[in-house]
Amino acid sequence: MDGTSINSEKLINYVENNLSRNEIQIEENQINNSDIKVYKKELSFSKIKIYVLKLGNDYNITISGGNKPHIGTSVLAIPRPSLTGDESISATSSVMNMVGHKDEQICRYLAEKVCINKNAVVLCSGGFHVDNISKNGINEVLQAVKELAVMI
Repeated sequence: MDGTSINSEKLINYVENNLSRNEIQIEENQINNSDIKVYKKELSFSKIKIYVLKLGNDYNITISGGNKPHIGTSVLAIPRPSLTGDESISATSSVMNMVGHKDEQICRYLAEKVCINKNAVVLCSGGFHVDNISKNGINEVLQAVKELAVMI
């Protein structure tokens, strides 16, 4: 065996011998009850949900909605001093899109808004899909995300 295999086996043995299922369950319950917030908004044609998990000083956000929720994009926003020199906070974002998905606009907006408001690293992933959505429907989704972003 190589060193990696031995270390992996030691880790598995340690976990199996030192952590009971109850300890793991308690941790899961703590996360579900304390650290995750869910923001919901009914739209005229669907519903949008935003799940926010606070990880230390950072945030992991998931956007879900429409009739086919999915992961269409992920945006990592990192706070930095604004280039204006006025001591305000701005964000630098990295984006990964699935081919053909248009979810970047809502995920980027939310990631950058929370990043700047909280001065924290934010990862926002998700997707909102409704077949044959109208321009008005798209605008309604964008407005809902803007309203929910203020609440986070």
